[in-house]
Amino acid sequence: MILFLGSCLAMKSVAQTTEPKAYSDFPIIITLQFHAFTLPFRDIKANFSNLGIGVGTEWRLNSEAHWVQQLNLIWYHNKALGNGITSFTQAVWRPGLDGDTYGELKAGVGYLYSFRPAPELHQINGKWISSGRQGKGMLAIPVGVSLGYNMRSTENLVSNFVTYQFLLIKDYNKSIPIVPETLLQVGSRIHF
Repeated sequence: MILFLGSCLAMKSVAQTTEPKAYSDFPIIITLQFHAFTLPFRDIKANFSNLGIGVGTEWRLNSEAHWVQQLNLIWYHNKALGNGITSFTQAVWRPGLDGDTYGELKAGVGYLYSFRPAPELHQINGKWISSGRQGKGMLAIPVGVSLGYNMRSTENLVSNFVTYQFLLIKDYNKSIPIVPETLLQVGSRIHF
């Protein structure tokens, strides 16, 4: 958080603010995230252990961009659970808080493809046979909150943000029908 706030303040002091640019449709959203297999705010240390990257975009649902629809594609590394690729769309409510600071509430639906961390074994005729590291696709329901800052210049609008996402994953295994996961995201939205 300290690095995020420091970079926002540094960029604001450098940015020219003669004429602010407006929001544009389909900006590039780049994120760095940390994946954890935990309930929200339960194991904070786990939120900084599994690194991932993401790319996405959004489009306005109203002229002031207080309501937007986002589309994200994310890859994460998780040594214990296996790596994963997820794609989801979220409706986002983005109220302004103070000046160029804004908050976000997000909810959506997506698809998670999770790779197994080790080869899966099946017992055939009393012997354990490896069936490889095939993954599994599952329904994902992401819900999140964000805090961000718009850095305006005459060339483009860049928004830095921090997001905490809670994901409910359906059919991870037969004994637990719904599994909780979290994503802590740090990213930038670049409007051209």
